[in-house]
Amino acid sequence: MNIAKQCRKQRNIADKIFMDFKYTKPGSQEQINALQTFHLLIGVWADSCIRSDEKTSLGEIAFERSI
Repeated sequence: MNIAKQCRKQRNIADKIFMDFKYTKPGSQEQINALQTFHLLIGVWADSCIRSDEKTSLGEIAFERSI
């Protein structure tokens, strides 16, 4: 899966993380769950970056930014 597809796939998750973290009581279970999900997604992105072909990924990023 390329970076653009991965971003689109995770957009709703990121929106929920943001809303749960920003608009709930500090230290609430919603904030803790949001941070755990965020941590998991960072791991997914790290794994994706390690496994991908850097030239292709960087080329896709440059192409997406030029549009």
